[in-house]
Amino acid sequence: MRTVNDTEDRGAVLVLVGMLMTALLGIGALVVDLGALYVEKRQLQNGADAAALAVAQDCANGNCVLTPGLAQQYADSNAKDGTSSVVVCGVGPGLTACTAPAPVGASGASGWLRANTVTRTPLGGNEVDFVLGPVMDSLAGATVHASATAAWGPLGAGDVLPITFSVCEWSAMGGSIANGTFPTGATYIYLHGVGAKNEPGVGHCTASPSGQDLPGGFGFLDSNSCVTTVAAAAWVAVESGNSLPKGCNPNAWLNNEVLIALYDLERGSGKNGEYHVAGFVGFRITGYQFQGSNHGPGNFDCPLAKGNSVTCLLGTFTRYTTDAHAFGGSDYGARVVKMVG
Repeated sequence: MRTVNDTEDRGAVLVLVGMLMTALLGIGALVVDLGALYVEKRQLQNGADAAALAVAQDCANGNCVLTPGLAQQYADSNAKDGTSSVVVCGVGPGLTACTAPAPVGASGASGWLRANTVTRTPLGGNEVDFVLGPVMDSLAGATVHASATAAWGPLGAGDVLPITFSVCEWSAMGGSIANGTFPTGATYIYLHGVGAKNEPGVGHCTASPSGQDLPGGFGFLDSNSCVTTVAAAAWVAVESGNSLPKGCNPNAWLNNEVLIALYDLERGSGKNGEYHVAGFVGFRITGYQFQGSNHGPGNFDCPLAKGNSVTCLLGTFTRYTTDAHAFGGSDYGARVVKMVG
């Protein structure tokens, strides 16, 4: 037999269940729908980062023009559904100016760009559809945005081989800051033993018959374990004499891209000598000759002069790119491309 109390209890349970269902749906909406927004945001951010770096890399290589679909390609490839919207703006040839100012991290850079990504669905919509939001008589979806900023410019500091040669020589080899070009093809860099009379087009940069840059200085830098950390516009100490700096194994350099500092001034002599760093170049070494029988590969010799006192490198100049260190100095082909916001 049902009593009045049974009916009241059942009514109370229905009210309680209704309240719990509302709370559970609300919690579910937070977990499921906000989780979907978080995933979308993460994908859009990855796409913005990838698009910004890809276009900035092209800019650093002297082609700062948006190739059709380049930014879109990187943005889409980072979206699970394979599609998103992206707009690129910035400071550089071929880029539309941004309404927002440059980030602080772009100080000293040659240019910068911002990639802005927005939700786009395979059906052409611009919202992430909610699963439980509509059940709660709330939003049916939301649009998500993300942004990334990258900059590029000349390398301001770096870990270099303890070897240097002059801006004058780099220019005589075909490099030009004004034209944005650098030497091409296989190139010999002579450090000693040739001098002005023997090195065509380059020898005028070194008045000494033996090729020394300053008394006791033959293009070697003071180093620790064959690595020297230098900054553009700074003075760096000479490793005097014509012997390869301690700890160096030039055979490890073969067929590898290395970073070399260029100097524009020198002062002092011997152990008190210094070079003034103007900037940096990338160089892929394919041959070397240093004092004595230190040759590679095999019995490679510098072609302009024979003898154990001649030192040179053979290789090709490269567009060296890194995401480390700050911007600065003059642009001789070694550049920084990195995220700045």
